[in-house]
Amino acid sequence: MDDYTVRRAEAADARRLAEIHIAAWRSAYAGIMSEEVLAGLDLQRITANMANSLSVAESPISTFVAVSASTNVVLGFGGVCPPRNGADVLDQLPDTTGLGELAFLNFHPDAFGTGAASALIRSLEDELRARGFTRAYLMVAEGNERAMRFYAKHGWRRTDVTHVFERVDPAIPERLFLTSL
Repeated sequence: MDDYTVRRAEAADARRLAEIHIAAWRSAYAGIMSEEVLAGLDLQRITANMANSLSVAESPISTFVAVSASTNVVLGFGGVCPPRNGADVLDQLPDTTGLGELAFLNFHPDAFGTGAASALIRSLEDELRARGFTRAYLMVAEGNERAMRFYAKHGWRRTDVTHVFERVDPAIPERLFLTSL
């Protein structure tokens, strides 16, 4: 079994993060997102967006990577931030006091089941606490059962709050999960 280190992502990681993003989405969202959306994921465009995002010093999103200690290869990445969703989501919660967001968590399919994601989610939860959040939420695409099982295993609770992610066609329903930190 490999050990994993977690560190802040750097702009130099952008291409690897883009590769992971594409592989993760094509694995997790097959049958959920349209084949056209998944086939249209562009490595150069996503790399440029990642590099730009990771270069912004005042970015509200803290992005971390999980790295194999034996190979020094980045296996996955995740980010946390203040809530980004609007009233259509947040107003469905009885209370948003102390609420942060786990904005994304993506792993290369080759790293599924290795324990690297568990190391990273613990670090992301630590970062949320360090930023003063006492609770957190995340959104998961309906049908992404693997992710839902992973979050439940780590103490995140599925809620009845739903939202429609409209930045893809067709739009995808999402489910909100909550946790105390």
